Amino acid sequence: MLNEELRHLRGIGMAIELIRNKWTYAVLVALLDGSMSPTELLVHINKGNVRNADLLNEWVLHEKTLLETLRRLEGEGLIVRQQLVEPQVKSAARRLTSMSEELLEALHEPAVWATRHADLLLANLRVRRGVGSAGPAPARRLKFEGGKRTPSQERWRNLGVALTMLRLRWSFSVIASLRNGPMRPTELALVINEDVDRDRHITGRRHLSDKVLWGTLRRLSTDGVIEHEGRGPGFASAAHCSLTDSGHDLLVALAPLGVWAVRHEEWLVDIMRARLRRSGNPSADRQSPDGSSGTVAW
Repeated sequence: MLNEELRHLRGIGMAIELIRNKWTYAVLVALLDGSMSPTELLVHINKGNVRNADLLNEWVLHEKTLLETLRRLEGEGLIVRQQLVEPQVKSAARRLTSMSEELLEALHEPAVWATRHADLLLANLRVRRGVGSAGPAPARRLKFEGGKRTPSQERWRNLGVALTMLRLRWSFSVIASLRNGPMRPTELALVINEDVDRDRHITGRRHLSDKVLWGTLRRLSTDGVIEHEGRGPGFASAAHCSLTDSGHDLLVALAPLGVWAVRHEEWLVDIMRARLRRSGNPSADRQSPDGSSGTVAW
């Protein structure tokens, strides 16, 4: 049985996993402007790529990738296609479902947090992607002018940058595990791997390795979310890691996402397990830790 705090934290993790694919977030945010056909979505998102060329270099969304993304989002209930009214129209418009509208609303506070810390997050992302501070020339294959960003576009851009940190496989696990105070890396790995064992029937995750943990700690430290001492002679170093004020603020900002996730918990768990089955992971067919075989266990 999970207590309410753990249910919310697990829910946040599943919600982040839900939008892990980089184009999922782009499609959902684009549809905030109203229903669009695939052609309109392709133009809309690629215009955004031009506006964000200082972060993306020459990323371009292609039609095949968009259609694959739309099929997945429809199958998972995040978007729905509208009925064709005019026979000459070849492709139906897509729109957000009430569930995805609620999801984007739950991301408002994380977007505020991301905007408050945008300078650091943006600078670090540019370094990691090898993009100069002035940004590269606009993507050559895109034939639009991106124009200036509106305040709303700026806010969603900042959140997108923050999500590049949170979508790293172990980032949220580290942040959540440090919520109650400092820990040694060995203790942190133990706590995270206990969570892995508990939720393996949903996530299919393997244990966090020492090497990946230290890489995650360095990344989160650079982004100002945690503080940690450098690695000592061995993994059993006496070094401690802890959340910064920024890290604690991020957990608070993510709370509405946890509320949304608990409200849709059964649906989320079903999606996570369906993804596992498609990947061929045998964990999807295992019983839950309490011995039940249902899709949801807490």
